[in-house]
Amino acid sequence: MTRAFLLVVFLAAPLSAAAAAASSVKVDIRWEYLNFGATVEIFEVEGRQRLWKTESVKEMKDAPVAGEIEGASFALQPGRKKRFALVVRNESAEPLYFFAAPHAVDPVEHSLGFRFKCLCINHAFTVGPGEVWYRIVEFRLSRGFVGRQLSVTHSIIGIDRERAEAFSKDPTLPDF
Repeated sequence: MTRAFLLVVFLAAPLSAAAAAASSVKVDIRWEYLNFGATVEIFEVEGRQRLWKTESVKEMKDAPVAGEIEGASFALQPGRKKRFALVVRNESAEPLYFFAAPHAVDPVEHSLGFRFKCLCINHAFTVGPGEVWYRIVEFRLSRGFVGRQLSVTHSIIGIDRERAEAFSKDPTLPDF
């Protein structure tokens, strides 16, 4: 190989990494709470976890999670996806019951071209006393996504046991 070719390859490599970083989108996952005494945290998943796996465990070490995603923010390139875990720790002596309202996106003009397979699915969830609840979710950006930043906010609404039971099982007949 010629020196000129090697120099071009050497110089182009850092530019490719810089171009990839410049094309990534900053994704912020946010939460609003109503009548709910815990918080939702997001963590990297450990190993290959099944999408939408939802479970409660006795201790955090029993959940298939690695480190917490700092600031509930990550960078993602268009055409890519990221799987992570939503975690709720119930440090109380009473069970927690909740559901998630459909997410809101900001800025709204960037809501075209992403898919969040999350927890706003018209379903109620329960976290037992002293347990750690988790759900494996996935965030995808289409190749044609336009924008540099996207904030996705869910409202987490605490409910009572009766309402949770009514919406935590598969219905035998459709509502409509």
